[in-house]
Amino acid sequence: MNKIKRISADLIRRPSFTSFLILVVLVIVNAIIQPNFFSYRSLKSNFMSYTPLIFAAVAQGMIILSGSIDLSLGSTIALLNCLTASMLSDSNVFKVMMFGLFITLVVSGVINGLLIGKLNLSPLITTFATSAIYLGIAMIILPKAGGYVPRFLYNYYKGSFLGIIPNAFLLLILGLALWLIFSRTSAYRYIYAVGSNEDGAFASGISILKTRLFAHLFSGFFIFLAGVCVIMFTSTGDYRTGSSYTMNSIAAVVIGGISLSGGKGSMAGAVWGALILGVLNNIIFYSHASSYFQVLAKGLIIVAALCIGIIPALINNSRMKKIGGNLK
Repeated sequence: MNKIKRISADLIRRPSFTSFLILVVLVIVNAIIQPNFFSYRSLKSNFMSYTPLIFAAVAQGMIILSGSIDLSLGSTIALLNCLTASMLSDSNVFKVMMFGLFITLVVSGVINGLLIGKLNLSPLITTFATSAIYLGIAMIILPKAGGYVPRFLYNYYKGSFLGIIPNAFLLLILGLALWLIFSRTSAYRYIYAVGSNEDGAFASGISILKTRLFAHLFSGFFIFLAGVCVIMFTSTGDYRTGSSYTMNSIAAVVIGGISLSGGKGSMAGAVWGALILGVLNNIIFYSHASSYFQVLAKGLIIVAALCIGIIPALINNSRMKKIGGNLK
């Protein structure tokens, strides 16, 4: 019994536990108003739209864990979208995608990472400025929706592996597997250290510049994955495609229990947060509520997640007071 209590207490203290509970409740609500929610066709369609946001949330979560923030995430996706759509043909997909990965790592990883890590500029103001720059370049490359995206990319994205596993879900699993591998490295632990206490990390011999740069580079890789999924899903080039991903990724991270001050939370929470936003969209659509209600609902869920998230701290404070009282 004591072991069960310890396990339960450990789960409750985890920052991502709150978001997981909210996700379970929303899934139940969604299943009630959408009877075919768990059907294969419905799940495949949902993961086609969920996957880009999950990748964007992981990218944003990595940056925020390091004590920074990226307001240029959506504009980077827009830049990748317009750049690739303006260059793609049926015969050069691999070359264009690799070039897109290089550009994404440069603008999101190297430029943002150096400006914030090397010059010690404000992450909020810096990425706000670079967001305008990247979006402006995207608009110059493709001022109106168009370009060319090979049809087989969309067919692949909406298809399935062996007729069993949706390809969108397979891409998601492969991407999260890469994150899982990275989470076992010392660089990942350094990101937590820098985000929670930059001065302490520096005193311990951790390079702040290298850690921030690595966090932005790793984030850039997941921004690329999100952008590729958007390209395959929309099958067109449009600078407006990334407009919602910046704030939605931040919202997913907050809902998932990652502290905006950095160093606290887990990437699992970012995934739960992205799924919460996706399921919330489903609920609003199938309940025939106004799309404007989504903004209100999203705000209420964020506030609820923040309020519920302080419960573990209140429990710990109560225990400390109890221990202190016993010592007296």
